[in-house]
Amino acid sequence: MSRPASHEEGYALVAALAAMALFAALSLALIQAAHVGLVQAGGLAARAQASAAADAGLALALHDLIDGDLRRQGLRDGRPLQVEFHEAHITIRLVDERGKVPINALDETLLTRVLERQGLTGRDLAVARDSLLDWLDDDDQARADGAEAPAYAASGIAPRNGPLWSAAELARVRGFGPVLAARLAPFITTDPDARTFDADHADPRALAALDENGGAVTALIRARELAGNQTALAPGDSAALAGRPFTVIIDADVPGGHAHREAVVERVGGTIHPWRVRAWN
Repeated sequence: MSRPASHEEGYALVAALAAMALFAALSLALIQAAHVGLVQAGGLAARAQASAAADAGLALALHDLIDGDLRRQGLRDGRPLQVEFHEAHITIRLVDERGKVPINALDETLLTRVLERQGLTGRDLAVARDSLLDWLDDDDQARADGAEAPAYAASGIAPRNGPLWSAAELARVRGFGPVLAARLAPFITTDPDARTFDADHADPRALAALDENGGAVTALIRARELAGNQTALAPGDSAALAGRPFTVIIDADVPGGHAHREAVVERVGGTIHPWRVRAWN
């Protein structure tokens, strides 16, 4: 048998190398795909574990409130409680909605003070204040610096002419926008059962806005600090929770996963369904 020409040997070698390279590339792709699949599966498992831990944290918070064991849950004004649950680290916060600014119930004077505390002055303050009051009232007559339907027509927004349904809705009101709405959201409430402000376990920012006597606000905050920042609700005082809306905020972290829960709940009594969930996120 005759020996192939040298150029034919070269072609064969190139073909063999190309085949090996293709095989190696396919093998690498399969390995990478398997690795991605494992990572994705691990991520899904971590998220599921974090989600279960967050649900457990919510159940724990409600259980302690039902039993009146307020010592373990800490304050009603948002101070975090840290809980370890198996491999999860859970942060629980309870916020009394009556300790927030009842934004739907403010008159012009109080609304002006709330906005001033956020740094608004002059024309910016007047536009935000009057536009919100126009949004809340049930008529179509705009205030001096306010806004009714014609002012929103170009943006496709329809003023509610009634109470805000959520703090996020503030971003749609002329003069507010998402940045100011986000700054206000932690200490304002739109809950219809929180229209009566309760200073005993209020957010300090709400106190500063609604208490005309700045000295009293400072004294109250300082007294809380000296007392270890304890709530006015005494341990075991579960009767004081009846009919009071709370926001329960849960953050659960596990290796590779995080879950967040928020629920507005109300203590309604009874043993089968002691809490009513008013909102869930």
